[in-house]
Amino acid sequence: MYNVVGGGAIGALFGWRLSQSDKVLVSIVCRSNYRQVKLHGYSMQSAQFGNQIYRPYRVFQTIEEAAQDASYDYVIVALKALPNLYDSAERISQAVNPQTMIMVFQNGIGIEEPFVKRFPNNPLVSTVSFVSVKQTEHVKHGGFSMLAFGIHNKLERASLLKANDKLEFISQVFIDQGVSSIIEQDIQPYRWQKHILNGSTNPVSVICGGASCQEMVKNDYCRKLLEETMQEIFVLGKKVTGKAFPGTDGIVDPQSATDYIKSIPVPVYTSMLVDSQNKRPMERDIILKNPIMLADKYGVDVPHMKALYAMVTMIEESYSK
Repeated sequence: MYNVVGGGAIGALFGWRLSQSDKVLVSIVCRSNYRQVKLHGYSMQSAQFGNQIYRPYRVFQTIEEAAQDASYDYVIVALKALPNLYDSAERISQAVNPQTMIMVFQNGIGIEEPFVKRFPNNPLVSTVSFVSVKQTEHVKHGGFSMLAFGIHNKLERASLLKANDKLEFISQVFIDQGVSSIIEQDIQPYRWQKHILNGSTNPVSVICGGASCQEMVKNDYCRKLLEETMQEIFVLGKKVTGKAFPGTDGIVDPQSATDYIKSIPVPVYTSMLVDSQNKRPMERDIILKNPIMLADKYGVDVPHMKALYAMVTMIEESYSK
């Protein structure tokens, strides 16, 4: 039994793909969209997989309800990572048993630590998704989906062997349902790879007042700001991990990253921008604050990231004025 905690675009897309297999049953915990999903399911529109109404096996409004319904082999965490407001690990705790594999599908840097602290003996899989998906009245997905998995915490040998088997099983389910899937011993280079775009375009789009990623890279000054921020992420990530990045999507340096953005045929608006426009909390800590703290620890200069963090923090604090 699988439980997806977080009924937004990521939770819906990957819950949908899992549910296409006859090997698994997938429930989902929704909050703001609970009634809509419970009554009507998700309207999925995918360039890769086609269009379908996805009705999860079970839909719950709270984790408590989900925990009372079943014992879960896997809990997929697709909540927004907002450690300044709540502890994601504590939020899922009632659905976790000693055998549960916890799969964290959140963006950002340092998102694993609350789960390691709360569940030291459960296998924790840090998951990096490379996908374009958003939720409006439909869940709209592009033509590509890739997941990179890695067991994050240290386990005893017997527990590690069992965890590897469970991870290989779910990875194969995703592959069978059309999602590219890889398992890495060290997932962090992939997390930093994704952060090249996440850690730059997200905050800069908020500062730019609503620009799409393509509009930002067309502006010479904004592109320069993006590339200089990306360079900080490249340097910091390699210092922290001690490894080169995998080069997903051909992104091997800041210029190739902005060239990649230019090549995307439809406008891309960042999640942080959408949150800002709706005066919702932004994932500023895991996008900026956590990397900045690592930069201070490792002696890496990140002036652009620090400036962006100061500005998005002030913008978020202005919501209540």
